[in-house]
Amino acid sequence: MSAKKSKFFDLLATEVAGGLSIRDASTKIGCGVSTGYNISCNPAFQSRVSTIRSEAVQNASGKLSRIASKAVDVLEQILDSDDAKDRLNAVKIILTHLVPLAEHSELRDRLDRLEQSSALKVVS
Repeated sequence: MSAKKSKFFDLLATEVAGGLSIRDASTKIGCGVSTGYNISCNPAFQSRVSTIRSEAVQNASGKLSRIASKAVDVLEQILDSDDAKDRLNAVKIILTHLVPLAEHSELRDRLDRLEQSSALKVVS
């Protein structure tokens, strides 16, 4: 049976993408360790692990994006606090993260423009 056809393929990929070793993932899903290692040698397996990890990061990023505005609202409320220490900490947090965020946004915009420019040159 090929590694791709193995009933353990996706289960093993999911566990490995989640951080388990081949040995631990194999044991967890009830797959023989040697079978697990054989499956893991398949390039399709490596690709599947990569895809699962990428999807997990995208999901987490989406969740963080949704709750980020709540966090900013809390920081804004703290800026109005009567406690000077709390206000100072909020100011430090905001200023520490503002510049990297602005730089990231600017770089993203520049990259998008370069990609669009490059695509136009290829088409024409």
